Amino acid sequence: MNIALTVLTYSYLYFFGDLIVNRFKKSNIVNREVSGIPISLFYPLVSLFLIGNFAVVLNFFIPLKYLILPIFLISGLATVYWVFITKNNLLNLKNFISIIFIPSILGISSYGIWLGWDTGLYHIPHQLILRENPIIFGLTNLNIWFGWSSINEYLSALLWVGDNFLFLRILEIVFFAVFMNFIFYLIFSKDKFYFLVGLSITVFSFLDNFGYLGGGNGFIPMLSVGKYDSALGILFFLTTFLIFNAMKEKIYTPYTFKFILLMSLFSFQMKQTGVYLILILIPFIYQYINENGTSIASFLRLSYSYIGIFILWLAKNIITTSCLFFPIEFTCIPNLSWHEKIQLDFVDTSMIYSPIDFSSSIPIYSQLETWFNFSKNSQFVINFPITLLIIYLTFKFLTISKSKMNKIKYRGSISIFLFINLIFWYNSNYANFRYGTGIWLLIVASIAYYFSYYELNISSRIQNVAIIIFIFSLAQIPRFYSYQEMFLNRLNIDELNIEYNTQYFQSNYGWGVYPSTVQCWDVPECKVEDKSVKPYEYLGKTIFYGDGVSGN
Repeated sequence: MNIALTVLTYSYLYFFGDLIVNRFKKSNIVNREVSGIPISLFYPLVSLFLIGNFAVVLNFFIPLKYLILPIFLISGLATVYWVFITKNNLLNLKNFISIIFIPSILGISSYGIWLGWDTGLYHIPHQLILRENPIIFGLTNLNIWFGWSSINEYLSALLWVGDNFLFLRILEIVFFAVFMNFIFYLIFSKDKFYFLVGLSITVFSFLDNFGYLGGGNGFIPMLSVGKYDSALGILFFLTTFLIFNAMKEKIYTPYTFKFILLMSLFSFQMKQTGVYLILILIPFIYQYINENGTSIASFLRLSYSYIGIFILWLAKNIITTSCLFFPIEFTCIPNLSWHEKIQLDFVDTSMIYSPIDFSSSIPIYSQLETWFNFSKNSQFVINFPITLLIIYLTFKFLTISKSKMNKIKYRGSISIFLFINLIFWYNSNYANFRYGTGIWLLIVASIAYYFSYYELNISSRIQNVAIIIFIFSLAQIPRFYSYQEMFLNRLNIDELNIEYNTQYFQSNYGWGVYPSTVQCWDVPECKVEDKSVKPYEYLGKTIFYGDGVSGN
């Protein structure tokens, strides 16, 4: 049943996105492309972007729980109508693979799963607040982790079904399904660059299950439910690919331009580190304006809706954190009554740091050893270079001519973009490999780009082998325990409920409760630690002031 729910959700998002892109008119249906890629591959992302930002805007005024029925009823009926009037275009092998087969296989990963630690710390608590309240001023004073707000929280807040959080996993699966459909399209492409990128990512995925300590080479991980690092990695890679391909092929159409803005903004809203896309987005915008002779007025007409959404997102950040980009201090407004300097100091000293501190008395070798053994870093450090070598040797084997057919374009730009992003990754979050998923995908794809300038032996046999590897890679994304649980449950619904494993105590400061494990989960009026904060009402809005003591 989980698989059926996954397919149904993906189908809804796909056809709702189709309806949005074609503006409710059957006559508008054409094979539209963005940066040389069919936009139909991204229909579910268009739906999520629209629904998520609709929730963001309305949450300025009302709790999200009042949106759930209207938004899904209206969009659901519109989608059914759209499917009915376009039914002649549905029954084909392409739709079966993209809408049913790929989501079905990935849907297996909704069995035997659990809610992550961070999910109880701030994901579920934040979603509870969004469901029950309009926007709250100074929200980070209740829980500092709310400062890293994501559009994923707004989407997830719409997907609670009683005490079953299964749809939070299905939401993550949608991103994986879009990504794997994209890779499948590349493998079937007759464009050499597309095929090589598809093949390289497929091999990358396949090798993720082999190697040191059983594998783990940096491919997109299916994380514990509630985290959205993988969703960002997918958006970051897809957006970079679209921008780079548009520049390489000189595709500077308004349609491509607007969609790249959508993807860039969606990446930033998914997680603040998506802002690093600006390093390649600005050159693209410059080239677009230069190639089309676009005036400032024309540019604003094309992008005004995305600029408006961006400004609203920043306004939301200021209201909840007192900063444009939390926790970057120079973007904060200290004159706001809910500004709390001690939080920024807490983040600076305990959260944002690199593996090596040259001012530390601990030897560098010991610091590196500690980092190497942290989480799954050791697996990544050993398996990722081996994966790159195997991909390189695979393409080398396919090479017919040793001389390049053309000079490689943008090689320096690609190297600089990757290098700067690696620096950002290294100096934040203790260089945890799972925060660099988009970078690892791009490094793999850059090998494919390099070999696309050589004459290669790409026969139908090679393409068939690539398809077989793709199917095995797809089947390996759900872990073995998910297959086990699926068969044990006989394909019935496998619910995802909270396992609290904590005690809650009445606050010594009069308002609220606090947990023994900092995990508030869906408990109302909960603060991660006992501190002197409580809600105040001002002009119909709720505000939390800092206590001047706690950074948490």
